[in-house]
Amino acid sequence: MNHKDEFAQMTRWLEQKEKVLQHQKYVSWRLAGSHELDPYHSRPPDMTFGHKQVMVKHPSAKSVSLKTLAMDYGATHFRDALACYIAQQSRGNDPTPLHGHALDVLAHDIHFPFHRLPVFHKIKWCSVDAHGHGNAHVTLDSVHAKPRCKFGSHVVARQSDTALVRLGVNSKDLREFRVGQVRVIFTLPPKSIPLLFPPTICLPTHLAYVEWFTPFSPAPDRNSGLYKVSRSLRSGDTMASIVSITDIERSVHLIPRFGVMAQ
Repeated sequence: MNHKDEFAQMTRWLEQKEKVLQHQKYVSWRLAGSHELDPYHSRPPDMTFGHKQVMVKHPSAKSVSLKTLAMDYGATHFRDALACYIAQQSRGNDPTPLHGHALDVLAHDIHFPFHRLPVFHKIKWCSVDAHGHGNAHVTLDSVHAKPRCKFGSHVVARQSDTALVRLGVNSKDLREFRVGQVRVIFTLPPKSIPLLFPPTICLPTHLAYVEWFTPFSPAPDRNSGLYKVSRSLRSGDTMASIVSITDIERSVHLIPRFGVMAQ
């Protein structure tokens, strides 16, 4: 099985949902009065669906402190991850990315001109037909990043969905993707951008704090046909990064490994 087939297998659930939408669209067309088909003048509607990433105009929370991001959203290393992102982006068109200690040294000198950020709690993908017409009322997929909160004495756990994040340009090769848990979706205050980035940088509108899982192996498990992933750790601690939400391809569902050997 090649990587294209493996990628299709992982996203089969989305294709099934699209088939349901196709059938609903056909039923609606027939109920609208097209009971008899005229092969020359009456054609069924286009049943194909694409998907488009959509963000709401206003943030779910207008001003969230960096401390709250760490405690309630679970973004433990948000400050470090954002500092590394700024340090990397500030290098402009330098084709050689920094990693490890070199990036940490550069990020150490980054100071934020803000203490609070606008935060969003959901990314969604809406249906788009073959003609490019979108339907904001039909959500094909979504990724949530909601904080822990309290209602009286009742505590509601945070929701941090896992997603498939694009690392390269080949959207058909599974090796160009990696699973990450989305903890925070946010934007930077407009006034802070010229203080942190050179004017030549084209900064994404929305960013996400993502905690990584290990890369995909060259082949799936022989028995289950699934890929095995686990938390990516550095010196025993979770590895996290800031990414553009446009690199988040779709949600992905992980199945725990049950039993005495579960991790």
